[in-house]
Order: sequence, then C-alpha cells, then structure tokens
Amino acid sequence: MTQTAVTADPILGFYGPGSQMWRINREAVLLGAGPAALLLQIAHPHVAEGVMQHSDFLADPVKRLRGTLRTTMDLVFGDGPHADRAVRHLNHIHAAVQGEVDDPMARDVAGPAYRALDPDLLLWVQATLIVTSVRAYAAWVGPLTAADRDAFWAEARDVGQRIGIPLSRSPSDWAGLEAYFERMLAPDGPLQVTPTARRLAPSIIRPPLPFLPGPLADLATIPALTLLPPRLREAFGIPWGPGREALATLLVPALRVWVRVMPAGWRAMPQARAAERRASAAGHGRQAAYNPRDHRRRSPTRA
Repeated sequence: MTQTAVTADPILGFYGPGSQMWRINREAVLLGAGPAALLLQIAHPHVAEGVMQHSDFLADPVKRLRGTLRTTMDLVFGDGPHADRAVRHLNHIHAAVQGEVDDPMARDVAGPAYRALDPDLLLWVQATLIVTSVRAYAAWVGPLTAADRDAFWAEARDVGQRIGIPLSRSPSDWAGLEAYFERMLAPDGPLQVTPTARRLAPSIIRPPLPFLPGPLADLATIPALTLLPPRLREAFGIPWGPGREALATLLVPALRVWVRVMPAGWRAMPQARAAERRASAAGHGRQAAYNPRDHRRRSPTRA
C-alpha cells in the first residue's frame, strides 16, 4: 500500500514535543558535527560536482553554511508554514542542480551526469546528517537507546518523502541504515574522494571566519573529524597523527563536561527554544509523545 507523505502541523511543524528530532537537534553542540557530515556528503563524486558547479561555496562558504543551517532549522523546528517553505525551498534548489560531470575521476567512478533529485543522492545526504548527529550526540551529550535511534530515523525517513526519498528507497530501520552506511563507506563503494572534493574540503574544515583564528578553527573541528573514517581523512589529505589523536582524546571528554555543566536551556539552539515555547503555548506538554504521521489526521488540541 502506498503511504502518504507526512504533512506539517500548523503549530508544531513536522515533529514536536517528544520527538527524537527535537530532542537531538536542540543541542547546539551538534553544530560541531557539521564538518563531518559535509565531508561525507562531498565524498560522493556526484554530490561534490553539484556543489562545485551550482553554488558559491568556494567564494563564500559561510553564506552557504548559514543558509543551509537556516533551512535545516526551519525543517526541524519551524511551524507548519516555515516547515513547508523549507521543503519547497529544498526541492526548488535541488531541481536546478544537474549537469555533466567535469572531474575525470568522478566520471570514471560515478558516471558522466548527476542530478540532485536522484533519490540515491538525496538518501546519502540525509543519511550523513542523521548518522553523524546520532554518533555526535552519543559521544558528546549522552547515550541513545536502540528505540531512540529507530525513532529518530523513522521521523527523518517519514519527512524524507517530502524531499524526494520514497520509503521504498530508504532503509526501514536503524540497523538497516547502519548497514547502508557501511556499504557506502566500503573501500570499493561509491564514496571516492575526487580532486573536486579535495578542492572543496578546506572551506569546510577551516571556513574563513573573521572572528576565529585559523589555529582555533582547526582545534574546533577535531571532534568532528573523529567522526570520519580514517580512509576518508586520508583521502581528503587531513593530517591525523599522534598529536591530533591526543587532542581528540582531550577535547571529546571536555565537550561532555561542558554539556553536563551547562543548563539545558543555555545549550539549546534558539530555534529549539522558540519551538518549545510555541508548543507549550498551544498546550502541548514538553515531554508528550507526538507522532508526526498524526499531522495529516488531526490538528493539535489544547490541553
């Protein structure tokens, strides 16, 4: 039976209180996992081609990252109109991203043409965000149960239909997602770091932030780089010797300590706090379970 893609609730958007999507993405520290997700994405030759040919990422990576963050936060924490607008924006952008592959290596390993609306590419991009978020949360914030991970993926998978990923093309549970991820990462798999990807990588690892000196930027990305497989770190030319390994063993526990000592409200994304206030004003308890699939059957009611 064909399933209908979830629709956004006017107040809660696609998710809501009790969803793993709100619980996990509210943690501002997870922004630190962004470089790992982006590097994993461009490790797919066709993703790297699309970014290189259809964006100003090299000229202004900060602008691109800011726009991506805004769309992601609207998708996760926005009310109905903002969440729907984020979906339309993503679909509009992706529709224009297609073309012929320039990089000879990319042509050899992935084919002569790319299309951002290819469900396989969309699934890979979504999987990088979900898997790196879960691994970063578990390493930096706290443990997640198997049920938590399954629920997080189910929520993402459900809304993924709205951006062009049919349920028939995505793994049905977390175990399936992990298996898919490992197949993609296999040395003979589709992820092969091309010269195009290596040109893009420095703007991800050390974006030109005027208020953050380069050495501090390098330090800030080390926890994220621990989330990358060694094979990809090496392919991107990222130095990773005993010194960086030692720094990682210090920085990751420091992040966990920071999370423990900071009040939950202080370490939350501002969009998450706004969404929680909106839900509370509408009568939704912060810890109440909420199934995004219910959105298309009912509107929220006040408690």
